[in-house]
Amino acid sequence: MAKIDSHLHVWALDDKRYPMPPGREPNVPGDVGRLLSLMDEAEVDGAVIVQPVFHGFDHTYVNEAIAAHPDRFKGMALINPQRADAVDQLDRLVSDQGYRGVRFNPAMWVYGVIEHLDLSPAERTEHFKVCPECQMQHMDDDSGKAIYQKAGELGVPVGFMASSTYFDQIDGLLTEFPGTPAIIDHFGGFKAGDNAGASNPEWQAFLALAKHPQLRIKVSGFFRLANQGSPDDEAPAMVHDLIDAYGAERLMWGTDFPWIQSYGGYVEGSRIIDQIPGISDGDRAQIQGGTATALFGSWS
Repeated sequence: MAKIDSHLHVWALDDKRYPMPPGREPNVPGDVGRLLSLMDEAEVDGAVIVQPVFHGFDHTYVNEAIAAHPDRFKGMALINPQRADAVDQLDRLVSDQGYRGVRFNPAMWVYGVIEHLDLSPAERTEHFKVCPECQMQHMDDDSGKAIYQKAGELGVPVGFMASSTYFDQIDGLLTEFPGTPAIIDHFGGFKAGDNAGASNPEWQAFLALAKHPQLRIKVSGFFRLANQGSPDDEAPAMVHDLIDAYGAERLMWGTDFPWIQSYGGYVEGSRIIDQIPGISDGDRAQIQGGTATALFGSWS
């Protein structure tokens, strides 16, 4: 079975060809050439590229990566929900560019995030305190529902970059649009020590979302689990909780490259599922590639 990295990003540190908003430049390299070399070293067959916020809604670099390496990459788009043609944006990216999903990031529903990208993150924080129009909107507003429903019609999943704060919104969308496949990224935003069994109602609410059969979970960005404890200590219990609730056939491993380069490296990150005890060979294969292939299609 193919080994598929279900969650990573690529970006080009080349302002002339692929401009980034001022103050938003990442501090780690994320070019396609570097990624392919690491994937080959780690024996990773394919990957899902999630459009990076650093390039905003300009998908040029990801488009080029997918076009140059269609046997290695599939794409997940980022849509601006504040535009009247948001649904048309998604339709074009899926139908014309071949994207296989769309990401919902709650930050995209904050008025001012898009309009004020010329401000530094610190300046935006101060601006939002005094700007009456820069208010949190909801992913389940009319725009969000329209994009979500369109994704289902196009047969592509919506991936949520969201914490427990947004589980009610996600639950509502899953209930209203059961035909739209969905994913929650990065362990639902939980940290090491958060899986405290029945004593943590938020973790239990995350596990309870398994009632929606169309929902998958990315066990991605293991380094993000780090809190006061070691993610190496907490990760096995969290993964086993998710296997028990969702089944391995609804879990997908991902590195969250390029960030993984600062946390042990890509190759080491590619081995993490193999290092968790108590997972059957069949379940490992599902998590490391079977689920992603079933959802996104074959890499060939």
